Amino acid sequence: MTQIHTETVTAFDVRPGAAVAYKNELHRVCAVLSLDRVIVQNAQSGLTESVLLDHLRHPSTVLELLAAKDEPLPALDAYSKAEQDLAKKRLEQLNELIGKDSRTRDDVARVATTMDLSIASVYRLIKDYEHAGSLVGLIPGQRGPKGPRLPERVEEIIRDIINEFYLQDQKLKVVDVFQELEERCKAEKIKLPHINSVRNRIKKIPAKEVHRARGFSQEADKFTPTPGEFPPTRNVLGVVQIDHVHLDMTVVYSDTREPWGRPWLTLVIDVYTRMIVGFYLSMSTPNSTSAGMALAMGMLSKKDYLAELDLSGSWPVQGKIHKVHCDNAKEFRGAVLEHACHEQRIDTEFRRVKTPRYGGHIERMIGNVNMMLQKKPGTTFSNPQKRGDYDSKKKSAYTLRELEVEIADWIVNHYHVSKHGALRKPPIKAWEEAILGTSKTPACGFPQLITDPEKLIFDFLPQDTRVVSPTGIRINKADYFSEVLIPWINYVDPKIGKKKKFVIKEHPRHRDAIWFLDPQTRQYYRIPQFPLQPDTDYENQLTGEEFSALRSRDDAAGKAMEDTEAKAGYRQRSKKREAASVATTTAARKAARSGKSSQAGKKTTNPKLPDRSQIEDRMLGGVNPAPDPSEMFSGFSDAPVLPFSTRS
Repeated sequence: MTQIHTETVTAFDVRPGAAVAYKNELHRVCAVLSLDRVIVQNAQSGLTESVLLDHLRHPSTVLELLAAKDEPLPALDAYSKAEQDLAKKRLEQLNELIGKDSRTRDDVARVATTMDLSIASVYRLIKDYEHAGSLVGLIPGQRGPKGPRLPERVEEIIRDIINEFYLQDQKLKVVDVFQELEERCKAEKIKLPHINSVRNRIKKIPAKEVHRARGFSQEADKFTPTPGEFPPTRNVLGVVQIDHVHLDMTVVYSDTREPWGRPWLTLVIDVYTRMIVGFYLSMSTPNSTSAGMALAMGMLSKKDYLAELDLSGSWPVQGKIHKVHCDNAKEFRGAVLEHACHEQRIDTEFRRVKTPRYGGHIERMIGNVNMMLQKKPGTTFSNPQKRGDYDSKKKSAYTLRELEVEIADWIVNHYHVSKHGALRKPPIKAWEEAILGTSKTPACGFPQLITDPEKLIFDFLPQDTRVVSPTGIRINKADYFSEVLIPWINYVDPKIGKKKKFVIKEHPRHRDAIWFLDPQTRQYYRIPQFPLQPDTDYENQLTGEEFSALRSRDDAAGKAMEDTEAKAGYRQRSKKREAASVATTTAARKAARSGKSSQAGKKTTNPKLPDRSQIEDRMLGGVNPAPDPSEMFSGFSDAPVLPFSTRS
């Protein structure tokens, strides 16, 4: 059983002068040598050395003040939606102050006015968040403010009135909104807040949203960039674009090499340098999991990944993404993806409807990937006219894993090192110049590195609910068990009177374990598969997705092998026998009740019922038939057989 700690500072700087941890000692970055190496100086000895980025850690791992933390904070999923929404809102309001060393009291006072809190309360919120490094630090609890000053019902009424009356093209004044609030509070016998409470909440609404809702579209457009392409950015990973594509390729099962289907590719690209940040290949329809896995891959080092695929080359992209730009598809609006982005302090920006020019970078990149695949066996081409008589299924050859290797190799050793039309240089050269600088442009430095890679991936994992049974938790035809589940076996939720469903997380590619959210400790625990199959077992080497697909395929194949005619014949004969048995039994019981039985009231010496066995005859005192020499048990025919009730 492994406990998942949920507190962390999400990322740290690797710029000259920044504090970092190296070999469990505090160092400071002196200079950037290359895309994967810096010079650091030991804070105590003063010695300098060249180190790889992958060997650096957050300074909190060696600073005693930060290392000696209390018990781990609860998981964000352990709180209600209202509490999570409040924390997200507070983070947006405090964003300009968090992590800012040069903030002044005037800065805090301005934000405090916006939040309708005291200056001291804002300072406490900042301290709580920076200590936790998580949205949990902004949820009302034992520390810090206990929540908004107004009752929740009053807040709800104010929100409804603002939406219904103020954010409308009738352009009502704040006084009109307050009058409606006064009437509703009087009707519900609720204490009326001050009119300033309404004014403060209206001030928090973005001006762009207010202008557009009140009929001032031209004023709202002043807040919206309208060039012919995506607005420029000046930092690596400052803005990334993400999108999905159904690849023009048919893949095969890894065991039989028979056609499986067309996979989906989720791709993330850095807008500034056009470097591919990360990707995720799956047979599933695009969802928040594919988006989350692609983003998580993009922010982590790719060295181990390339080594696992046995690929040469360099893929230096890693670090915190600041903003994700995507379209309005539902897979980018999932609750898990939203929570993960808030936890990692990643902004999301949705493309306006009917503005495809803002997604041009990722659209062109997707086209490049499909053009590469159309040269491979098993391609479906972009349309039936181009495919012609080509049999994509018959020609298919790549497994999903083999296709992933092909795509990764193309990214690292072809696309990144080829001249980009818009940049007029290879993307990897643009990445290098952005980080290290040139004689004409200053260096923007490395992006912030991720503090806890394990938690980053964990935040983006899909979430579900399950009941805990005596055998543990069952999911995807596998059982998971640990002693941490014992108190919750068949637990009945007193609020609803039914078995409680507990929150779990699972990795889409690893079936060896799931994670269970304990309601009491509010922590996630790793629950291993039980019994765990040996590593040499072929099925245990498969991803969860392919394992489920193979199971479904084999189930369908087994179903096709059934003798449906024999089963139909059995059902018909069974119904006839059932009807005959019921009729015979009903008639016999009716005869017994009416006294019409020919032997009623008399003791029979040798009752012979059609369905009585020889054993029943002997147990009831009947006549034993002569032993049959051909029967293998005839030698025991004279042995006494007694009922169970008379045995000693």
